[in-house]
Amino acid sequence: MKPVILPSQMTAHQRREAWYGEEIPHARYLRDYDFPLKKALLFCLSELEGILGAEAIAPQIAAIIPGNQPTDWDWRSLPFDSSVSPSKSGWDCAKRLDDAGLYGLLGVRPANVPFEARKSWVAKLPLELDDWRQNVRLGKDANNISLLIDLALSRHAMDTGLSLASITDEDLDEEGEVSVPALAVFGGVSEGRIRNVLSSGESCLVRKSGQAVTASSAKEWLAGRKEFYQSIWDLPEGEKPEPKARNFSGEVLFVPVASDGSTFNPELERKGKYTVGAKGQEIQFDQFQDALNALQKMSTPRWRRPNAAGNWCIVSGRDWKRIEKK
Repeated sequence: MKPVILPSQMTAHQRREAWYGEEIPHARYLRDYDFPLKKALLFCLSELEGILGAEAIAPQIAAIIPGNQPTDWDWRSLPFDSSVSPSKSGWDCAKRLDDAGLYGLLGVRPANVPFEARKSWVAKLPLELDDWRQNVRLGKDANNISLLIDLALSRHAMDTGLSLASITDEDLDEEGEVSVPALAVFGGVSEGRIRNVLSSGESCLVRKSGQAVTASSAKEWLAGRKEFYQSIWDLPEGEKPEPKARNFSGEVLFVPVASDGSTFNPELERKGKYTVGAKGQEIQFDQFQDALNALQKMSTPRWRRPNAAGNWCIVSGRDWKRIEKK
């Protein structure tokens, strides 16, 4: 069994291998292209048959569909024919979706895109994907493909800060958005968890529409999650996204970090007290260090802090980080 490697420790090459090897969460589901793509092609062939007639299109089927089908092959069985594989036969759409996955889920460019061409490739990708999904009729069982494209468009919004419409309209300066499903995948949580966070008002997330948040708030929230693959498509091959270690000149404290990236810190004093612990088991301390010591002994550190509305709510720590004692 391979050791678990955090996203921050993975190079672009390692991320690509993990994608094609389906070794990471969501990759196997997202790369399950074959059935929905074959079904989409079946729609197209059926429409051609309806327009041109069966005799006109029958001789062309073998040339259209890659593979070695027998002469008496019934193309209507296409979605269920395991001998036809878009992903293994190199269909252009399968390659396009793999590119979308590499960028959308993992924040890397394909290996065949030179470093010098990275910016133009990333700039064109969302427009090509949006055009593709509007021109290809996908069935109800293509939710994985829809999510894959959504991940790429959402990451592009975070990388550039712009909406898809703003890319094509120079006079429009509209902030991009990240969908709730994409944010859940990025952050390694359920969609229900994202909706609960939005409803509680305890995080930095800002709702942009019913099913999306602003790109800037999503980027800030994801910065505190170790499951998120930071974009490294703009880095030379082999470099990792891990930031350089910071040197501290004074005393260092190890403090818990909440899901939105905020920490337990000395400024969370309320009426001269620091409140820590789960609901119904809360303890108050006069001194910050005493409260921190108590948090360090908890299996899941919890403390009260004000949310955006000014209400003091309980949050849970999911990681630890070093800060300099002031």
